[in-house]
Amino acid sequence: MPESKEEKIRRLNQELEDFIAAEVAKSQEKTGDEKSFEEILQEIETHPAFMKDVDYTKPLSKEMEGLMRIKYEQQDPTCNAEAFKEDGNVEFKKKRYDIAVDNYTAGIKIKCPDKTLNAVLYSNRAAAQFYKQNYRSALQDAIIARKFKPDHMKAIVRGAQCCMEMKKYAEASLWSDLGLAIDETNTVLLEIKQKAEKLRSIQEKERRKEEAKERKELAEHKKLITTIKSRGIRLAGLADKGYDPLLFTNVELHNPSGAKVYVDAENTLHWPVLFMYPEHTQTDYIEDFNENHTFEDHIFHMFGPDVPPASWDLDKKYKPENLLIYYEDKEKTTLHQISPSCTLLEALQNKWFLVDAGTPCFIILVNNSRFQQHFVKEYSVIPS
Repeated sequence: MPESKEEKIRRLNQELEDFIAAEVAKSQEKTGDEKSFEEILQEIETHPAFMKDVDYTKPLSKEMEGLMRIKYEQQDPTCNAEAFKEDGNVEFKKKRYDIAVDNYTAGIKIKCPDKTLNAVLYSNRAAAQFYKQNYRSALQDAIIARKFKPDHMKAIVRGAQCCMEMKKYAEASLWSDLGLAIDETNTVLLEIKQKAEKLRSIQEKERRKEEAKERKELAEHKKLITTIKSRGIRLAGLADKGYDPLLFTNVELHNPSGAKVYVDAENTLHWPVLFMYPEHTQTDYIEDFNENHTFEDHIFHMFGPDVPPASWDLDKKYKPENLLIYYEDKEKTTLHQISPSCTLLEALQNKWFLVDAGTPCFIILVNNSRFQQHFVKEYSVIPS
């Protein structure tokens, strides 16, 4: 048996409430004394507009005390809230949305017992927030407006519009379905529904595409780490923790320049490598250091007799035959010396070497220079 209009509205109401509850649960952030949206919604349940009887034998809530005080002062909270609403409407028409928001907020704070008026105040404030492009605040107000009047069409339309602006197309479709179940001829919601479904389909395709890309990248990442570990190379974030795929995502193989270690068709690793010259606070960055190449291959290319000296090498001391190569074990405060004829792979396979951020780092010093002698005094030096 097909569901009746009333049953459909009840079902869609529940679906939207469930969706909203899930969204509220996702974001519980608040700053300072500001209340979270969940706390605001819980407060609404105790709003005077929802109270049927007052038990005067029990302490009154602050809201009810305020209402009683207004009553005995012979003021009408509904009239006051209505006045703020009208003032807000005047400012809204003048496109002075900040002032309109202030007026609607003042009306809301009165907590008058009229449900419909509260729905209008929240719905109108949602409209003002919407035109200020405060879509999250506008959506929250639309949600609260429906707490007071579930079939308030302006609130439903505004909720759908906010969701569209926030690219929440599935939720926009839910708001539209609910509104169209109440009024199937609403042209604004018909248009939103059509557009939301189209964009939701595109969004889903993009999401699946992105997820497939992430799965592929993760698989490549795991394969690369497995290859590195098979060489006996220790990686920061994975060192001494065994073969646990869950740890793979904690291992960073990129450096700030964007370069990354990779394995070629011959199963050879190529690393980005950093040479540091602490005497001059300079560095050289080698984007592609084949693991089978030696340090002297690169040193000769950088400081050989046919290469002009670096601009910072004023004394022209940096010559292949003068240079010492070290790596640092920061945990043990030791320097390990590396022979220039050593390959990168042999250096990385040293049990004390730890690769951080996917970039092996080496210290280059001039042998027997005053700086070298002073520098190594701070460490325990382990020769090659």
